[in-house]
Parts: sequence; structure tokens; C-alpha cells
Amino acid sequence: MNKIWYSVLFLFPNLLIAQGSLEFVSEKIDFSINSELFSVNGIYVLANNSDREIHPRILFPFSPNSDSIEVRRVFNLSYGTDLQFEKVTDGITFRMTVMPRDTVYINVAYNQKTEKENIYILESTQLWGKPLQRADFSLSFDNSVVIDSLSWQPCTMINNKYYWHYIDFFPGENFIVRIKNAVN
Repeated sequence: MNKIWYSVLFLFPNLLIAQGSLEFVSEKIDFSINSELFSVNGIYVLANNSDREIHPRILFPFSPNSDSIEVRRVFNLSYGTDLQFEKVTDGITFRMTVMPRDTVYINVAYNQKTEKENIYILESTQLWGKPLQRADFSLSFDNSVVIDSLSWQPCTMINNKYYWHYIDFFPGENFIVRIKNAVN
């Protein structure tokens, strides 16, 4: 994992991702890539396992050196509220409210310029201390890019869309889409 994140988490413990009573349960992420943009639209499921209302600050990492990130949305789908976020080096932080014994669905969507190597951070799951119960990913692409390799072998492919499905997902490496070229 990126040493910078360990430093941030050590120096600023109030930014810890896993805050005891908060559990990262699952994620569903739709990726898309074309010659201009690598887009991420994720739904993240978090559960408050305590008998009290909590207000955790979440650290959401981006790929290092991604200065082209455009955050489109950080939204609590369960409570129907926009979540204000703050940009930090290689990521964002946001605070949310989770009621006692409640589960929330958070939508984070962003774009970045397409590069030869397009990275989505999965290693941060390790910081939660346990596997996700479920993880589902899809990657759609058009004919403006030629995919060279994927860091994760897809479960299936239908037309120009790859699919992944995992149970007890505890990734030790990031999701990487390498392209040969961008066709204009």
C-alpha cells in the first residue's frame, strides 16, 4: 500500500477509515473507459454496528499522481443527502452520519483523464481489517481504446463489458486497466 496513506493515517488518527463500530460491508463499482476519461461510479455499503449514532470521517483514496480527478458526486443514498468533501493528497475525505444499527449506501462518482495505466485503489480495503462480504465490478469500454491488460481476471465478458463478482473479498492489490493506445 502507498506509504503516504500509512503516514496520513498514523499522523491523523481521526481520519481512520475503520472506526470500530463502522463496518465496510460491500461495494458495487461501474468503471468505464474511453480515449478521454476513466470513470468510476461506486456504491459503498457501510454498517454502524453500535447502539449510538456515529459521525465517521471517511478517507477515500485515489490513484497517486492523479491530478486530473473530477469528483462528480459524493452522496448518501440512504439518507438522500449530498456529502461535503475535502480534497486531500491523492483522495478526498468526507464526514457522514450513520444512525444506530443502520446500514448506509454511499455513492462516490468521479472521472480522471485516461492514461496508459488507470488505477482504482482497492488495497485500502486491508485497513478495514476484514474482507468485504461482496464486491461486484463492471468495466465498459468503447472502440476508442484497446485494452492491453487487466490486473484482475474478469469472471465474464459480454460485448464490450467485463464483469467481476467476489464473495469475502480482501484484495491485496489495486484494480488496474492498462491500455495500448487511445484511438481518435
